[in-house]
Amino acid sequence: MHYIYLLTFCKITLGLLFLISFLSKLRSFSQYVAIVNDFRLLPKSFTRLAAVLVLIGELAIVIFLFKWQVVAFYLASIMLVIFSAAFASVLVRNIQTKCNCFGTSQYPISQVDLLRNFGFLLCSCGGIWLATKPEVTGSLAPLHLGITGLIAFVFVLVWAQLGEIYRLFQTI
Repeated sequence: MHYIYLLTFCKITLGLLFLISFLSKLRSFSQYVAIVNDFRLLPKSFTRLAAVLVLIGELAIVIFLFKWQVVAFYLASIMLVIFSAAFASVLVRNIQTKCNCFGTSQYPISQVDLLRNFGFLLCSCGGIWLATKPEVTGSLAPLHLGITGLIAFVFVLVWAQLGEIYRLFQTI
């Protein structure tokens, strides 16, 4: 019965996450393409295409959460694993580049970015599990939906800025 709250939390969290990410990359697309190129994972001629495919994938997740939530959760999981692998590759090769996942950043990718992605990946995998449980059906009352949405919104705002929060406490 209470699983519907968790499923709703996962849907709203991932919907907000990928919507914010999509909009921030779209707003400064040329800068995002340059960051993809800085990862040095693809030939330069493919970086623009890769950036466009990431944007399409992020928008697809947001749209699919309304009708095909299991597909959306799987796609989100795949994208988060790919992003994490790219981050790990950058860290292993000691490339000093920014993430710009949620807007422009002045700090290079760090292990905290991997932790952030892992948290969102847990949410996505939890969404897969919850969405496939036959007993998780129905919808929430508007007040419960609003409260769950507010909690998810705060979670995304805080967790997406995990690197900034970590750096803040490092300077203290």
